[in-house]
Amino acid sequence: MQPRIRFTVLLIAAVAIATSAGACRRPAGNQIVLTKDQEQQIAAHVLTAPPALANKADTRFEDKITLLGWEIGGKPTKGGSFDLTMVYRCDQPVQGDWKVFVHFEAPGKKRQAFDHYGVGGLYPISQWKKGEIIKDVVKIDVPADWGEPSAVIFFGFFDWGLYAASQQDRRLKVDQPGALKVEPDTNRVILTTINLDGAAPGGAAAARPPVDLRGVEALAQALKQADIVKADVAPAIDGKADDPAWAKALPLKVVRQPDGQPLSADLSGEARLAWDAEALYFTATAKDGDVRNVHGANDATLWEGDVIELFLRLPGQDGKYVELQFAPNGARFDAQFSGPRQPKWEDAARFETGLVHKVTVDGDVNADGADRGFTVEAKIPWKGLGLDGAPAVGAVIEANIYRIDDKGTHSLSHMGAWVPVGNDFHQLDGAGRLKIADAALPLLRPVVPAGAPQQP
Repeated sequence: MQPRIRFTVLLIAAVAIATSAGACRRPAGNQIVLTKDQEQQIAAHVLTAPPALANKADTRFEDKITLLGWEIGGKPTKGGSFDLTMVYRCDQPVQGDWKVFVHFEAPGKKRQAFDHYGVGGLYPISQWKKGEIIKDVVKIDVPADWGEPSAVIFFGFFDWGLYAASQQDRRLKVDQPGALKVEPDTNRVILTTINLDGAAPGGAAAARPPVDLRGVEALAQALKQADIVKADVAPAIDGKADDPAWAKALPLKVVRQPDGQPLSADLSGEARLAWDAEALYFTATAKDGDVRNVHGANDATLWEGDVIELFLRLPGQDGKYVELQFAPNGARFDAQFSGPRQPKWEDAARFETGLVHKVTVDGDVNADGADRGFTVEAKIPWKGLGLDGAPAVGAVIEANIYRIDDKGTHSLSHMGAWVPVGNDFHQLDGAGRLKIADAALPLLRPVVPAGAPQQP
């Protein structure tokens, strides 16, 4: 009699589990069933279109998965945590028991692994469907005793089933790196290097006293020429502009209209630049009481709304110049012209710099209410600008910086310029001059014509 009772209880329990369809879905990782809340969590992370992200990647793993982009939420600090968001597109189903790996690493010294199934362990890669866009958020806990001032984040996909069975390490191969670099022979994508606690390697930045830039800044504004100082640690592209690299970069003021008349203080702006061997870094802030730009697509007519613009003519490029625009809604415009407004902007905008950027808004974009402005941070690879690497120390880049307010896109009173050169933003003769410098502090080294009085 006892065995029959036990069998009946087990049968009832099995039927109860099988028929509770509203609370179950399908196996995920080590889970047997999913709750309604877990179903909803998966649904919220399987998207129909990619979201706006700070960093574009387009990194393809075989013909299976493409990393579309990524961003970091929060400020990485020792003993703290931050969110790493990655967005993938499933190009073909992946068979087997695969995981995402994330290595938080001081190369050759220390590593923290954050290996996981997709969407917090709820949505394994083997269940991804062709065409799905998956938003995956990983919480990175930084050890309080992390001995290095920075860390490199590596990323990829590995066959967990094979490793668990035989300790063999198989990873999806990168066949299209896109905007990212791949570590040779490992198929680990180098996502980024992050600074921790705002310290430069060896604590160098922390040891430097604050720099009073007021005198240098005033002279730079008068001469429209300034040094771009090399960054000890690349700034994190998070739209916050709170990195050590910006603290020692010279502010370039946007306080004049393009015709030289004073710009309303309510629309003024400020920009800073830095560089390293890999890229030129740019940040700018524009004041604005009502932040708007309805053009959400890249390489659209962003200048018809609120926008910050950067023009660059680099040495040795036979008059070519690049125009970059950053809208508060996250859209960007990058174009290369062979000469003044040549070719048409629609053709020039086919050029891709591979830049990554992030915009933060002090307020709300395209919503009524009291706003205060917006800030952009951008990393612009030298390679994307047509150079093999950084220009030599002492090289000069001709440049200008503009801001346009959406309420007067055809009115000079609603436009600001770093160097007023007239109504044509594409006029770079007589614009600003930015010198590549390797000094530890921001110094202005003006080019003084022969016979002219020397600056102190």
